[in-house]
Amino acid sequence: MGSYWQDARYSLRMLRTKPGFTFIAVLTLSLGIGANTAIFSVVNAVLLRPLPFKDPERLVWFWGVQPQLSQGPHAPADFLDYQTQNSSFEQMAAFRNLSFTLTGTGEPKRVDGRIVSANYFSLLGVEAARGRVFAPADGQAGAVRVALLSHGFWQQHFGGEPQVIGRTLSLNGESALVIGVMPPNFKETDVELWINPRQSVPDLATNSQADIASLRSQNYLRVIGRLKPGVSLPQAQTDINAIGARLRQQYPNTNAARSVQLVPLHERVVGELRRTLLVLLSAVGVVLLIACANVANLMLARATARQKEMAIRAALGATRWRVVRQLLMESVLLACVGGACGWLLAVWGVDALVALSPAGTPRLSEISLDGRVLSFTMIASVLTGIVFGLFPALAASQPNLNETLKEGGREAASGGSRHRLRSTLVVTEVALAVIVLAGAGLLVKSFARLQAVKPGFDPMQQTTMLIWLSEAKYNERAARLAFITELIAQLDALPGVQSAAVANDLPLRGTDLTNYPTLEGRPPAGLNERILTGVHAIGPRYFKAMSIPLRAGREFTERDVDRSSVVTVVNETAARLFWPGEEAIGKRFRFGGGRAEWIEVVGVVGDVRHEGLQEEAGPHVYLPLLQVPWPTLKVALRSNLAPTALASAVRQQVQAIDPQQPVSDVKTMSEIMAQSVAPRRLTLSLFSLFAIVALMLAAVGIYGVIAYTVGQRTREIGIRMALGAQPRDVLKLVVGQGMLLALIGVGLGLMAALVLTRLMASLLFGVRPSDPMTFASIALLLGGVALVACYLPARRATKVDPMIALRYE
Repeated sequence: MGSYWQDARYSLRMLRTKPGFTFIAVLTLSLGIGANTAIFSVVNAVLLRPLPFKDPERLVWFWGVQPQLSQGPHAPADFLDYQTQNSSFEQMAAFRNLSFTLTGTGEPKRVDGRIVSANYFSLLGVEAARGRVFAPADGQAGAVRVALLSHGFWQQHFGGEPQVIGRTLSLNGESALVIGVMPPNFKETDVELWINPRQSVPDLATNSQADIASLRSQNYLRVIGRLKPGVSLPQAQTDINAIGARLRQQYPNTNAARSVQLVPLHERVVGELRRTLLVLLSAVGVVLLIACANVANLMLARATARQKEMAIRAALGATRWRVVRQLLMESVLLACVGGACGWLLAVWGVDALVALSPAGTPRLSEISLDGRVLSFTMIASVLTGIVFGLFPALAASQPNLNETLKEGGREAASGGSRHRLRSTLVVTEVALAVIVLAGAGLLVKSFARLQAVKPGFDPMQQTTMLIWLSEAKYNERAARLAFITELIAQLDALPGVQSAAVANDLPLRGTDLTNYPTLEGRPPAGLNERILTGVHAIGPRYFKAMSIPLRAGREFTERDVDRSSVVTVVNETAARLFWPGEEAIGKRFRFGGGRAEWIEVVGVVGDVRHEGLQEEAGPHVYLPLLQVPWPTLKVALRSNLAPTALASAVRQQVQAIDPQQPVSDVKTMSEIMAQSVAPRRLTLSLFSLFAIVALMLAAVGIYGVIAYTVGQRTREIGIRMALGAQPRDVLKLVVGQGMLLALIGVGLGLMAALVLTRLMASLLFGVRPSDPMTFASIALLLGGVALVACYLPARRATKVDPMIALRYE
């Protein structure tokens, strides 16, 4: 160990003697290691760290599968059958996300919550930080309504008051007794409180009196389960499939096309983020490799300057391994210093990543620099030191003693093998940079295509907000209709408002209701031929207010109230799919069969992107809100007024109608559009940052090798110029040498990128992974940067004085 400490002390002294070299190497490595550490911290929290529940590997998510809907919810009766008939799960629980109107604590507020089975928390293995979680008695029919608060909601709305346990809240007009507060680390997206069901399964609505335990026609429950010890997921899938087959035989009218797909809960939580994170981690890993190649070139140049030192060591009896060990110690120390600086960069980088990540990112609050991330940084630092230090060490450990120890033997000792190694490193840098740049180029083009998509409406100067009518007060259709009618009149009369749109949902934020229409005069479609259609309830003049073009017929007015003549407006896609080659106006359809009412088409409008800019517009139908008074109202106002002032004016009008009715979720439509593409924008930003760093490192690498080569060939260049070579000849010689390396690297990089960019196909929109224009642009960009990097040292070479060069050494 004494000799190792001696090597370490000597290495530190050598690094101190060359502060410029040390600074550049540490800066390069800290960028590469810091970026890797920051991205790995996200990968660790989202992908590697188990879910914060008891035995999380046994938790399973149940997807409901139907034609054209592979990831749907479940009906209450189906859930109960799966719960009682399975032999694979210790427990199964269901929940329903629901918003509540909280009153009695000042101004009415909208609170996002969840109605859960009484065994929900025991299934997850989570206990309350204060009070208790739900007990089995809380899930019995007719049980008293009780509530659990999230830690954040408790702090924000009750100031962390310990006496909140036992307090009664008014949620949607009914009382709920607070029985507990959840721990700070238990966070579920958009959930501020949890309540128990009135019946054995979560309610469809808080005031529902229907026997939902026998309901099979409405799917609204999300289901999770805990496997029994020793039961595998495929075994559980077989068990659930057998139950599903029995239900399809027993209830063909509702279950004929239903099945269940089981997936690990971790996979459900992570979703599509897995592919994005792995692609980003690969990209930042490539940047680290480029940094290693750059520092390896620096080490080679430094090893050349220390040839005489290595030769003297060898002459005095040092073995090759002893010299390699000494040089590796220097590179590892250098990498560790770079790793320490990279850790500091990662601390800032992780905070920036969390701040920039879009709302709803899975496990966002769990991202941190923990022990596993620290271990990753340490291992990455040591491996980086070995990677960039090994080849220079091996090259320097076999000096030519006869040539090196001679006076003036510097040139002779700098053999061709090291030049080839430096050239190989530059080619590798350029090839790796092409891969990262190609990925960034594809994402840039993809994002530009996405931004150019026409949403089907005009989002400019629109402010949106949510009005969720209390179920207790507005359970009856007449009460909802009266409120909506008064609301529309008040919104139309607001000063400064050019137009007002009211609907049950808004574009880009998803479709709240879907159904399968039955067309008049057509035989009922088979289960797999039915067309899943989005259904929207909209107010009068909605299309004009949203600037959605009317293609044929008319839109709704205040006269469309009478339930005896239900009308609809369909989008162009629905008209084309339902009645190809026919006029849609006057056609009729209905949802369901038997005595379901027929709905007549009175208009056709342009397609709107309801599911997001990246999703094609499917078939959608619009019903008059005054005929179908929906309790959830989304408002979009076109106005020059500031959103805060507009929201305040709307609150005044709403509370003039009902003082207990809150107005929430105030956003501009531009913000909604930005949120819809936020995950893609973040991926693009990070990938582009990595690409810029890769391009800079590759340019520095090319410049360094060419500059070093010019320095080594000073005498040769002087002789050429003394014999009559013109500056342009020298320029052509030096630039040609550098550009040859760059072009070889570009060629190899393009071939590798053609293969590797296919892995990011799911991240692209409207662009093929092998897009020729993108690849050509990247090749030209890198070629241009390489040309500049070669030109600078080449121009310096043309300034060589032949007489000075001939006296060189």
